[in-house]
Amino acid sequence: MAATALGGIAVGTSFDKSIVQLTAWRSVGAVPWATYSREADLRNSLVWYPPLGIGTMFFSIAAAVAVHRDRTASRSAAVPTHIAALLAIGHMLATARAAPNMLSVKRTDESEALRAALDSFTRWQMVRTGLETVKQGKLPIMREHRIALKHSHLR
Repeated sequence: MAATALGGIAVGTSFDKSIVQLTAWRSVGAVPWATYSREADLRNSLVWYPPLGIGTMFFSIAAAVAVHRDRTASRSAAVPTHIAALLAIGHMLATARAAPNMLSVKRTDESEALRAALDSFTRWQMVRTGLETVKQGKLPIMREHRIALKHSHLR
């Protein structure tokens, strides 16, 4: 349940970043957006995004391990849980590609370098949003439904 709850927060945060925030930088320009990002993404967000991403991955993997160790869990319950853990790991790998681009914004004021960094960050952010969306789509519904059925008298 913790993996699903944190994942829901993560996918909402990803959509906000991808659809609301990052679409604006092309309108306002790379230099003003970099100024904003230095204050938001590279300051205040550092206490929000990393714990959220790492926590989501940790609980997704923990859920997969718990289901794997549960001898009464069916294979159909285990598959979506394992896929969700793999997608969470994929999200962190995409973050490893996205983060250096955002971090480079801190080190330059050159318009072309900022534009390149923001373009690359935006591409990797879209990958992260896609992975998180798939993970939070059918997989948790399948997983939670099967777990609930397993523990109910409806079997």
